Amino acid sequence: MLALRRLVLLTLVIVACAPSLFAQGLPLTMAKSFTPSTVSVGGTSTTTMTVTITNPNGFSVSGIAFSDTYPAGLVPDSVGAYTCSAGNATFNGSGWSLGNVTLGAGASCSVPILMHATIVGPITNTTSLVTGTGVPPGGPASAILNAVAAAAVGNAPTLSGWMLIVFAMAIAAAAAVRLRG
Repeated sequence: MLALRRLVLLTLVIVACAPSLFAQGLPLTMAKSFTPSTVSVGGTSTTTMTVTITNPNGFSVSGIAFSDTYPAGLVPDSVGAYTCSAGNATFNGSGWSLGNVTLGAGASCSVPILMHATIVGPITNTTSLVTGTGVPPGGPASAILNAVAAAAVGNAPTLSGWMLIVFAMAIAAAAAVRLRG
């Protein structure tokens, strides 16, 4: 009888503790955007790519890490003031990575990077999954930058004010002759 009571008591303890023993947090979320989302190629047009990581859990998550390799045609110019505290951020010409970051419960952080495009067309940039200690992987995050051909500013012929008047008079005269004929 004593063995049965101990077994029942042990079972109750296991059942009561099971949720905390086997509970795992929610995955971190990650978002990426380009502002503006359309830029000209070959000019001074730039965009800010921002990656934001959010911890949706009611507890702090450490060991947060992900990487981002730049696709062809997307070139970094400078890294802005990022809000992800501590950790290791590594930026290079082919991409960047962020590791060993800690986010408090419900907190988020972001990394802005000023960039420009070198090819015309849609440029899709996608990160790796974002990982953290004690939570399942989240992400990846993806955004599209629309790169368009630069307008040929300054290459079109221009007319002075007097030449525009002469041109307008020539068009009016041609129209008058056509109406009479």
